[in-house]
Amino acid sequence: MAKDHFVPQHYLRQFGINARVISIATLSPYRFIAAGPIDGQCQEDNFYERNERLNDLLWKSETDLAPVLKRVAQKQDFDVKESNALKFLAVIFHMRTRKAADIAKVFPKYMASEVIRSAIERGELPPPPQGVEKLEEVIDFKGASGLLMQQVICCWMEMATLDCKLLLATGSDHFITSDNPVSILNQFCAGLEPYRRVAGFSKSGFQLLLPIDPRLCFFCYDAKVYKVGNRRDRVVTISKQDVEIVNALQVQSAEECLYSHDPRMEQEVGRLVTRYTSSRVPIDDTLRVIPGKDENEEMLHIRAHSVNLPAPWHFCRYRRRIHSQPGDRRDPAWTALGQRLTQDIEENPEGGDVFRRIEKILGESESPFGLSRHERHDPPPIRL
Repeated sequence: MAKDHFVPQHYLRQFGINARVISIATLSPYRFIAAGPIDGQCQEDNFYERNERLNDLLWKSETDLAPVLKRVAQKQDFDVKESNALKFLAVIFHMRTRKAADIAKVFPKYMASEVIRSAIERGELPPPPQGVEKLEEVIDFKGASGLLMQQVICCWMEMATLDCKLLLATGSDHFITSDNPVSILNQFCAGLEPYRRVAGFSKSGFQLLLPIDPRLCFFCYDAKVYKVGNRRDRVVTISKQDVEIVNALQVQSAEECLYSHDPRMEQEVGRLVTRYTSSRVPIDDTLRVIPGKDENEEMLHIRAHSVNLPAPWHFCRYRRRIHSQPGDRRDPAWTALGQRLTQDIEENPEGGDVFRRIEKILGESESPFGLSRHERHDPPPIRL
C-alpha cells in the first residue's frame, strides 16, 4: 500500500536533527524518542484514498512551496510574494492532516449514529457489537480530505486580509511543532459565552500560527484588532514566556506527536506536556448538543477546533481603538467574493486560474454582493 504523508517531510526536516531524523514525543502515553526517522512520521496507508486530483494538488503545492519555506527560514525575512505563499501553505497544512479529517467527520458520524440508534430501538437493526460504547466508534466516512481541500481557496482568500510577522526565538529558546502544526484561535472572542466563541478564518480577531523552524514561527493576525511589533517590522523577537505560550498551543493542537530539533530538549518538552496537556480539547467537543424547549428537541452547535491561550502573551496586544465587535466578519465584501469564487470553481472547473476568475467577477457591472464597482475597496494583493 502507498504511504501518504499528511504532514510533508520537507516541513519536518525544518525541525530535524538532520535531514533524516527528528526528536519525537508521543502524548498519550507520554514517551520521548531522542531520534526517530522523519520518513516514518505523520503517514498512513492510502490516507488520501488514491484521490489522484488531491494527490496532484498536494504534490504541486509541495514542489512550489517547499523552497519558499526553506528560503524564508534561512534569511529570517520575507517579501510580499513569500508571505502569500506561506499563507497558502498554512491553509493547506491546516486542512490536510489526519486530525483535520477526523474533526470533519464528527458531525456526519453523529448523524449516522443517531439514524442507526433509532433503527436499533425499532428493532430494524441488531445491537452494536459487544464492547462498543459509542456507535461513532464503528462508523467512518471516506473523502473527508477531499472535501476539506475544496475550502482551501476560500480560506486563503480570507488570509489576504490578515497581516503577518515572523516571531523570532533567541538564545536557548526554541519552537517545537507537531503532527497538526497549524494553531488557530481568536483572542478577541475569548470573552464571549461558549457558543459564540469562534475562530473562523473570516472573523474579526482571527489569528494563526505555524512554526517554520526551531527559531521562527509564522504569525497571521487581524491588524484592525491587534498590534504586533512596529508597523514596518517583519520579524518580532519574542520573550521566553511567549515562546512557551506558542509551544503550549502546539501541545493543544497536536493529534499524537510533538517534534523538536534537539534531543537535549527532552526535559523541556516533558515539562510542556505535563503543564499543558490538561488544556487539550477533545475532537468531539467541536459538536455540542444543546437541549431544546422540550425532551424531543435539541440543537446542534458546530464550531472550529481552536486552541486557547494559557496565559496573556506580550508580543500581541489589542489596539487602543477597535471598531469591530467580537463575532463580526473582518471584511464582508471580501468574504462574499471568496464564496463567489468557490462557487465559480465548482460550476466551471475549466474556467481558468484563480486570478483570472477574480478579475472576471470584479469586472461585472454589479458585484455579486451588492456593491457597484466604485463602492468596492481594492482587494488585498494575493498574487504569488
